[in-house]
Amino acid sequence: MKNNFTLHIFKSSEALVATLSDAIISVLKSAIEQRGHAFIALSGGSTPKKLFESLSGADLEWNKVIITLVDERWVSPNSAESNENLIKNTLLQNNASFANFIPLKNSALEAQDGVLITANRLQEIDKLDIVVLGMGGDGHTASFFPHAKGLENALTTKELCCATEATVAPYSRITLSRNFLLSAKHLFLHIEGEQKRNVFDLACGSSDELEIPIIAMMQQTQPKLEVYYA
Repeated sequence: MKNNFTLHIFKSSEALVATLSDAIISVLKSAIEQRGHAFIALSGGSTPKKLFESLSGADLEWNKVIITLVDERWVSPNSAESNENLIKNTLLQNNASFANFIPLKNSALEAQDGVLITANRLQEIDKLDIVVLGMGGDGHTASFFPHAKGLENALTTKELCCATEATVAPYSRITLSRNFLLSAKHLFLHIEGEQKRNVFDLACGSSDELEIPIIAMMQQTQPKLEVYYA
């Protein structure tokens, strides 16, 4: 399949954050006006911290926004490795402290055992308005790691979420499935730095989504992938 995306290039991280933040707020406001609420799924990692801090101060009816994660490590929500912890300490502050949050992690001992509990929580989401993806230096996005245990299932299942286990990254993980992510109205990819641009360019010339999983999110016509790069 042919890759299908729009690439937005910025001279600085600050310019990217300002523009992407505005785009996200605009979509959330529109969803609230149309349905009375808005759903957004966000990625963890170090790249989106500034974006989350920017969003936290936005003038928005945050009590009508429901936030969840694209994926999560199966660790305590208090762990520095937890995406939930990142969201709570950066985004769910200031004005955005009134937003609602659906965690992916639950009390099950292993991610595989907790999938059904999390899937039931996610049933609350009638429509994902926005998904913001990140990408690692290995080409992974969400918890779609190259040749990970559970990767093929994550890319094909009709379930809302599933467990994966990377061959190199620590911890078992829970991730929204490709089908659920692609049900979003808007799909953004936020990447920064030359290394990630090189990986993205490599993905553009390949069709092997098991080797470079970001490819799995680049080929659909709807929602068209909007890439924000600095």
